[in-house]
Amino acid sequence: MKKITRIFTLLLLFTFVIGVMTADAQRTRKKKDSTEEYFDESGGFAHRLWYGGGFNLNFGNGGGANTMILGISPMVGYKINDIISVGPRVSFDYYEIFIDGSNPRYAFWGIGPFARGKFSEAIFAHVEYQIQGVSGLNDASDLFQATVDNRENFFLGAGYQSSGGGLLGYEIMALYNFLDDNEFNVPISFRFGLNYNF
Repeated sequence: MKKITRIFTLLLLFTFVIGVMTADAQRTRKKKDSTEEYFDESGGFAHRLWYGGGFNLNFGNGGGANTMILGISPMVGYKINDIISVGPRVSFDYYEIFIDGSNPRYAFWGIGPFARGKFSEAIFAHVEYQIQGVSGLNDASDLFQATVDNRENFFLGAGYQSSGGGLLGYEIMALYNFLDDNEFNVPISFRFGLNYNF
């Protein structure tokens, strides 16, 4: 069953990428050629930085329980050139398991590097490695208990971003976690966010 779920999520990711690429191809707005001005070296290091803030949402079902993850994830990217960006990303996620009685709740926090490659003005690929810690949240007197687990994540996927001709834009991503071996989780995540100067 887990193999079928992974195949289904990969097909879903593939369908998402094809759909986004098709939508981008149908855009009639032409990009102004401002590459030289945009990557003017006179701006120094800070001129090549871009900033983002993401939101993610993930649902799972299995073993008689439903799960939900909500999170935020600020990031800073450095433009190596007009295609490749690299940088750090941190995240905080709230995780709840819906079962009869008291629902177990957890806080996940993570940090790790990411890289992005722009295929066009709107389509990009995203790869990310993350080290993640987990703590229980059920005891209200001690919200951040000692770390109860650590794990690694490796995400790969694609996204769509639109700046509408300005510096502020939004982005939508679908990412597959190749290191998620929990049979109760769906290893695909959808992230929504904003970016500036990407």
